[in-house]
Amino acid sequence: MRTLHTILIGSLSLALAASASAQSASFVNTVDGYLEAPYDATVVPSTGLTVEAWVTYDETTIGPSWRYPTIVRQNGTAGQESFFLRVESGDSQSTSIRFLVNTQGSGAISVNWNFGPGGLLNWTHLAGTYDGASMKLYADGILVASSFASGPLVDQGGYLRIGKGSDVASPIEVWNGSIDEVRLWPFARTAGEIMGTKDFEMTSFPGKVSTWNLNGSGVDSSGGNSMTAFGSVSFDPTGAALTLKPFPGAAFGTSTAGCLGPISATVGSPPVIGNPSFSMLAYPIPSSSPTFAYLGLASAATPLTLLGIDVYVDPFSAVGLFPATNSALGVSRFDFGIPGSYPPGLSATVQFVSLDPCGPQGFTASNALGFVTFN
Repeated sequence: MRTLHTILIGSLSLALAASASAQSASFVNTVDGYLEAPYDATVVPSTGLTVEAWVTYDETTIGPSWRYPTIVRQNGTAGQESFFLRVESGDSQSTSIRFLVNTQGSGAISVNWNFGPGGLLNWTHLAGTYDGASMKLYADGILVASSFASGPLVDQGGYLRIGKGSDVASPIEVWNGSIDEVRLWPFARTAGEIMGTKDFEMTSFPGKVSTWNLNGSGVDSSGGNSMTAFGSVSFDPTGAALTLKPFPGAAFGTSTAGCLGPISATVGSPPVIGNPSFSMLAYPIPSSSPTFAYLGLASAATPLTLLGIDVYVDPFSAVGLFPATNSALGVSRFDFGIPGSYPPGLSATVQFVSLDPCGPQGFTASNALGFVTFN
């Protein structure tokens, strides 16, 4: 494991030499076509949610019948969806984006943003977040609507779709335009994370993150939720203007199982030099359990077993043990902005340790995450 730095630098140089694809997926309302992944628990995360995408949309070619052109929807049965992001076109060509989450504490709660006639003809980035206390909707990185809500998402199974909502009546819930770079995170990202990465094409992110780059297929370039195309889905040679930013690192090791099960470590954005919103996260962790991020400059050649948990950070390279902040839904976050003065190629390893009564000797630990800073 001490060769992590060399391995990551080698893969990083290859990644930086690549450029983002300019492709996107295109749909036409009333013409049946969509991308679909079968149910998986990772698409209904109990720890919160961020769903985001780049879109274009033309409301002038939407017919007079009621319809809901959909960007992303989980479960197409009315009243059983966990979340969706769509246009509330209705029967009047309304120009309003609606973000809905269905939670165990508040039921179906939604927020709306009126983008106005022609407001989405050009590429626009949309993101909806939910953290167990509030839901927020962002347009081009700017907060445009918010509401209170509580409890984890309701999980009633069902498919996850891009480009279409339900199968009711005729294909009137098909999107009417193009969709690019759809991402699903099992936690609420911050405004800084959304703004700082909206112009990136991101791949290879750990921790149950899904990224659909829509470069000619429905492949999930980070997780296991690849989609199959049905009906008339075309992949256009043009898309949003994005810069390729794969995650320069990897998760490794094994988590101990605590009260909420194995704990996954990830990051909220790439470790880019000068990124003030860089954060490391772990989940699920009981919200009341004090949690710490153990950060070092290298990983241990073999894990050190301490207090019943395996520690993967090399103690001789340790930077420190830092208190993390837990959300209501069990996401532990450690904010560690990367100054512009940091050198590229600086390797780091992080592991989260929690005082969890269900773990060995009252402690649990996440798996470990190694990464390298880059420009």
